[in-house]
Amino acid sequence: MSAPLVGSDAEDTTWDFDHRPRKMRKVVIALAVLTVIVHVIWAVILVKGDTGVTIGAADQFAFVVIGFIVAGVLLTLLRIRVRAGAAGVEVTGPLRSRVWDWTDVVGLTFPRSSYFPRLELPAYEHVGLWAIQTFDGAEGVTAMARLREVVGSYKPSAADPESVADR
Repeated sequence: MSAPLVGSDAEDTTWDFDHRPRKMRKVVIALAVLTVIVHVIWAVILVKGDTGVTIGAADQFAFVVIGFIVAGVLLTLLRIRVRAGAAGVEVTGPLRSRVWDWTDVVGLTFPRSSYFPRLELPAYEHVGLWAIQTFDGAEGVTAMARLREVVGSYKPSAADPESVADR
């Protein structure tokens, strides 16, 4: 497989398709805010009353910091995206981003039992495209159709789910 594009090459590429999940973004932001609020409330409430445990200012501060750390980890899910263009298909996950050249793309499938489609690679490997999800409903269907169009314009054999399923 080809090496991922790094640095300015990945940034200079124009993309014909760019999609991020909508509902998941809203849920992640809400959970991150809720996590911080709950940790701040715990830091305030646990000092009041007699619980048998002495909780000081450092403990309260630690509760709040842990809340921000957990929220920060949740917010890494906001990076999820899929892009397609002349350079290939770029899949960005919570921790890293990778571009697959069109020579490495075998197909694009959306298994019935899955919540998101897969980018099929050589040797029966695949990568989940978390950016397109069944939870997004009609918007996810539209995104998948648009991605199939873009994949079909660069590699027609990869856009047909029937031919990919038979490989």
